[in-house]
Amino acid sequence: MIERGFGRIVNTTSRIRREPQQAGYSASKSALDKVTMDLASVYDGTDVIISLTDPGWCITDLGGPSAPNSPESSLPGVVVGVFVDDKKSGRCFSAGDFHGMNLEDAVSYAETEVPAYLRSFD
Repeated sequence: MIERGFGRIVNTTSRIRREPQQAGYSASKSALDKVTMDLASVYDGTDVIISLTDPGWCITDLGGPSAPNSPESSLPGVVVGVFVDDKKSGRCFSAGDFHGMNLEDAVSYAETEVPAYLRSFD
């Protein structure tokens, strides 16, 4: 990606908290968050943008039938990190924050309103 001068990496995270029965899953997501932010700090300011997205708890095979959200509720939030073009890595996009927006408005909101979390991992 660096050699080509362009790339996007959007890793899927989860905000599961205080559910010890899902400790293994939560631990793996925490590790992914850390790796993502470490890489984001290296590529921040380049056209290789590295982000996280949290789709929320959706009715899927993983989320189960008790989840409060349809998979469609995560659009366009789960893909907004692919379309941002401001050279800012290290953001976590919560898909629910973008529900009901068209892609153009979601990208504008992402670029202006979603802060980078790089500093909180220092």
